[in-house]
Amino acid sequence: MILTVFLSNNEQILTEVPITPETTCRDVVEFCKEPGEGSCHLAEVWRGNERPIPFDHMMYDHLQKWGPRREEVKFFLRHEESPAESNEQ
Repeated sequence: MILTVFLSNNEQILTEVPITPETTCRDVVEFCKEPGEGSCHLAEVWRGNERPIPFDHMMYDHLQKWGPRREEVKFFLRHEESPAESNEQ
């Protein structure tokens, strides 16, 4: 399975990440961000609603749960610390 991740808001810069049943959200973030880049997180956007995805989330299962609506969801690498992760610290 391949996950398309947009690296900026304009949706013109993207990367494709191979997803296996063992792939975590943290793996996706590490794949997408530049070497040495600071805090980043993965966010999903669906129908105008954005939600950060926890680093320990299993991405294969997450994508499967979307089912036929999977094509409506977009994933963005946000170049800032996740609001969810910062609340846990």
